Amino acid sequence: MKTLKSMFFLLVISLAGLVGCSEAMSPDDGGVTTRGQALSADDAVTHFATTKDNKTIAYRVIGSGAQDIVLVHGWSVSGTVYDNLIGELAGPDYRLIVPDLRGTGDSDKPNGGHSLENYLKDVEAVVADAGATDYVLVGHSMGGAIAQKFAAKNDSDLSGLVLMSPVPASGFPLPQQFYDLFWASAEDPQLQAFIFTISSVDLAQDDLNHLLASAATVTPKASRQSLDAWTQADFADMVGQIQTPTLVMVSDDPFMTPGLLQQLVVDPIPNASLTYFGGAGHYLQVEDPAQTASNIDGFIAGL
Repeated sequence: MKTLKSMFFLLVISLAGLVGCSEAMSPDDGGVTTRGQALSADDAVTHFATTKDNKTIAYRVIGSGAQDIVLVHGWSVSGTVYDNLIGELAGPDYRLIVPDLRGTGDSDKPNGGHSLENYLKDVEAVVADAGATDYVLVGHSMGGAIAQKFAAKNDSDLSGLVLMSPVPASGFPLPQQFYDLFWASAEDPQLQAFIFTISSVDLAQDDLNHLLASAATVTPKASRQSLDAWTQADFADMVGQIQTPTLVMVSDDPFMTPGLLQQLVVDPIPNASLTYFGGAGHYLQVEDPAQTASNIDGFIAGL
């Protein structure tokens, strides 16, 4: 384990060279509202959508409010990565729509085709099946890359875009030894636990167990093929087409730092802004779902 921790610190140092050192930005609390918890993931109703390439995609619906919010998960987890956030965000104003991308959760698990383009098909099928209109699209990590590409192609359908510790449209290449670590984690729960832990600031044991249970629903092929999809993403030329108001949210993420996200995500999107809050890591919606939900509430209130 000491060797793994040493590798992690080397990874952080090496990735810092992508953009350079940066200082954390102060959070913008303007317009943020606090709402009491009304619903939870236990109140979800599961539905199934069929993609253009005939894959069955499971998605959960929580609530019946007027504002649709579609939550797209990231690498090597399923939609249950949002369960903590659902407990804070769900309420009378929103209808939350939470898909499991192909190869994860209760969705079909094909042998191949775990690409960003095919993930777009998954989201498109879910949005159509759910009858979502004028929705806010939320994406975390790899899901943030998917959300950016989706918004570039479907900008007029969205009322807002929220990107949480997102992978940039230009991808996020890893040094070979760390790519190998992520690759090996597809079949190694101990490595999965290590990655979740070093990516976080204050991850509770129950939350780690929940993430591991989520990761256990992901096939090794889906994990490895999607690893290539987000590390090699290459659609930076498209994000300038996004006119939708966009919130980029980050905490004390050791990988997706505020400076990196400002340069590679916020600046290229015309109507994007960055909000920082301290105390959480890459999985900010898991570690601090209340602050994450508050920032989303404030963003939606200002649309």
